[in-house]
Amino acid sequence: MPLPTTNSAPLERQLLRDVVYERIYTGIIDGTLEPGETLLDEKLTSWLGVSRTPVREALMRLADIGLVEMSPNRYTRVAPLDLRAIDEGVYTSGILLEYSVRQVVPTISNSTLSSLDRHVKEAKKHAKSKDLPALAMSVNEFFLEFERAADNTVLLAVSEGLSPQLLRYVTVWQLPFEVESLPAALEAIASAAKEHDADKAAELIRELHAPTRDQFLNQYRRSDEEIDANPIV
Repeated sequence: MPLPTTNSAPLERQLLRDVVYERIYTGIIDGTLEPGETLLDEKLTSWLGVSRTPVREALMRLADIGLVEMSPNRYTRVAPLDLRAIDEGVYTSGILLEYSVRQVVPTISNSTLSSLDRHVKEAKKHAKSKDLPALAMSVNEFFLEFERAADNTVLLAVSEGLSPQLLRYVTVWQLPFEVESLPAALEAIASAAKEHDADKAAELIRELHAPTRDQFLNQYRRSDEEIDANPIV
């Protein structure tokens, strides 16, 4: 999708790099900037109403998390959809999330439970309207509530780094979950959290991610025999 030709409102100078980053990030996730689309500095600066420096800084950060591809003197573009990378990201996210749930749910706070309920309501609204980018954001924020509450900075950093793959998964592909049933799955997890039932919440997480886990193991992971025969690839 071509960038808007009219200038958006100029961004506030406070934390300009972060604001530009978030605007481009959201544009990629919601499809304003399509997979494979070339990103030209002059068009981005016109669209965002900023200078070239914060745009380049934002693009480099987006390249670090796999949403942008940069080749010096050749191109800067939105990363094409890589279903294997997406699948691997969701697979790994599920493992980290299950761990977080087991750590957090026994003593989960009322404020975290309230946040979970808010994200469930948003997910229901977005699923009903078939707004997949917005649904993806709600799902991602729901999961991140557990990882933020785990009070583990390394785990949170890794989880946030995997977020773009989860967001793209929900946006472009209905696996590993049917969009219509996804809010109900989140609601069940939130209910288990309210009961402080960590085992039940973790099992629901595992069930939700099971199709992706199976697909990853069946299609992408080498067999034990292959690993034994050739440990280094």
